[in-house]
Amino acid sequence: MLSQACAAQACATPGQCRRAVGKAGSAGLQSATRSGFAGASPLQRTSRSAAAARPPRRAPAPARASAVEDIKRVLTESGSPVAGKTYDYVLVGGGTAACVLANRLTADGSKRVLVLEAGADNTSRDVRVPAAFTRIFRSALDWNLFSELQRQLAERQIYLARGRLLGGSSSTNATLYHRGAAADYDRWGVEGWGSADVLPWFLKAETNGDHGAGKYHGAGGPMRVENPRYTNPQLHGAFFQAAQQMGLSPNPDFNNWDADQAGFGDFQVMQEKGTRADMYRQYLRPALGRGNLQVLTGASVTKVHIEKAGGKPRALGVEFSLDGPAGERLTAELAAGGEVIMCAGAVHTPHVLQLSGVGAAATLADHGIAAVADLPAVGQNLQDQPACLTAAPLKDKYDGISLSDHIYSPKGQIRKRAIAAYLLQGRGGLTSTGCDRGAFVRTAGQAQPDLQVRFVPGMALDPDGVSTYVRFGRFQAKGLKWPSGITVQLIACRPQSRGSVGLKSADPFDAPKLETGYLTDAAGADLATLRVGVHWARDLASSGPLSEYVNGELFPGSKVVSDEEIDEYIRSTIHSSNAIVGTCKMGAADGSSVVDSHLRVHGVDGLRVVDASVIPGIPGGQTAAPTVMVAERAAALITGQTSIASSAAAAPTPVAA
Repeated sequence: MLSQACAAQACATPGQCRRAVGKAGSAGLQSATRSGFAGASPLQRTSRSAAAARPPRRAPAPARASAVEDIKRVLTESGSPVAGKTYDYVLVGGGTAACVLANRLTADGSKRVLVLEAGADNTSRDVRVPAAFTRIFRSALDWNLFSELQRQLAERQIYLARGRLLGGSSSTNATLYHRGAAADYDRWGVEGWGSADVLPWFLKAETNGDHGAGKYHGAGGPMRVENPRYTNPQLHGAFFQAAQQMGLSPNPDFNNWDADQAGFGDFQVMQEKGTRADMYRQYLRPALGRGNLQVLTGASVTKVHIEKAGGKPRALGVEFSLDGPAGERLTAELAAGGEVIMCAGAVHTPHVLQLSGVGAAATLADHGIAAVADLPAVGQNLQDQPACLTAAPLKDKYDGISLSDHIYSPKGQIRKRAIAAYLLQGRGGLTSTGCDRGAFVRTAGQAQPDLQVRFVPGMALDPDGVSTYVRFGRFQAKGLKWPSGITVQLIACRPQSRGSVGLKSADPFDAPKLETGYLTDAAGADLATLRVGVHWARDLASSGPLSEYVNGELFPGSKVVSDEEIDEYIRSTIHSSNAIVGTCKMGAADGSSVVDSHLRVHGVDGLRVVDASVIPGIPGGQTAAPTVMVAERAAALITGQTSIASSAAAAPTPVAA
């Protein structure tokens, strides 16, 4: 997570790049689709082509009304791009899951689908170039979310990066492709969602460029997966050797459920020849020409319209604004039998549901919101993977071999050879998010690894990963070099702590109330995992292969020695690895969950949730691939192509602990 780059040299600073995104980012799809569905019918296209071939005829100028009449006419015309239309499916959010659904639900042309995305379209080079993803943090393409003050984390607020554009966080994440282990899904205990049930949907989504088709990999899906295309022979090689000396075994495929997840190796990435393969590019963009798909960007959904008068509540449509808090509240209506499908992610889906009266009745009443469905689990069960890091500079004789050196000159400018390698070969430092090698480790003999290690051949400048790039901006301003070094990010990949998403007020434009809950598990298991991780990383750096390269320690630093001091360091620097799930948990209608096994909201007709929020328990690894799997299966369930009990694969072979 230490690369920060843009293939365009014209963007000399992160600020320049972000301003360009801000000006152009929201124009494309929003302006192209407000007038109607994204594509024209064949008859319309034929008529337009024939008309284009004829010489234009000069029409007589209409008699102009008075200025007052002009103004009255403009004010009375509807500016709504959804006026007079109804939809079979309204997708709230245009992120990872929504891109999958928009493609699958419009494939046969029989259903009308509307996608409402609060953020921008997906045209930024910072999205396409993997190394440039750090420019998106705290930019216009990010939700800029912060938790409440966390007392257990040295009274700090935790920044939570969430993509605010078409493609969602699949367009802003580190591109790592992990499914976790088969046991993660079996532990969910939800009918039809065990490991044997979900595996076919992972395969359906995937085209793997390096492993090829087989029991655990697909070859015909939209999602492109490949091995990293940047290698640092000295530092990656030393990490692998050091990890082996510490007792780990090589793991050639972390997604092979017939093998133990523990070990070290390459993390596969969601890229295609070194370019980010986010779900906008892989699923949504190929479907944009379909006449039954309409996509609106800059469309902030403020609530779901739910009617309760006839007995069981039913969703009728959604309210949204195209101009923020001051904008007119527009309504997108469902056709008879239609559905609203929440795809806004594990933070914003529960937030919108609560604003709509779906949540804990007593809590909603505190904000003057009448409950239409008393579901206390909405917004609960938030799970995220907390992280901390160690970092060390390189010895002077090895200065210049880090990833940052391969991207930047000593004066902080992007190297021409890095740009050429990316553009001409799809290789080099610009293809890397920095953290595409690492390991999974058991710290205390658990059945599954509890610690994920991300090894970065570049040095963090701050113990909070995001602040590193702020510091580098200061280095650039002074013409200083990014110091050479290494970083080991340590992640509690199967955390026990739980947080929540709630309301600060009934204003839909107020940010959600976020409690990360890091390090709140009663047994202290998450803190213990990270503490052991810090010791492990220090042992790694001091072992023969890496000790040849490193010179001391920047973080936590030589003064942090005892377990108590390490715990204090963790609490004061802990940060998110951006894997939030669970806030609309799938399960039985017993008060502990929000949706059933078909992802239908308990007690409300015409309302589903399809995104990371339905995942009951976080898989050990990153969550983009599981979210795509959920959306693939949901599309098949919605269209009747499968049943919840069907399974197209035999159960994976159990792996001994």
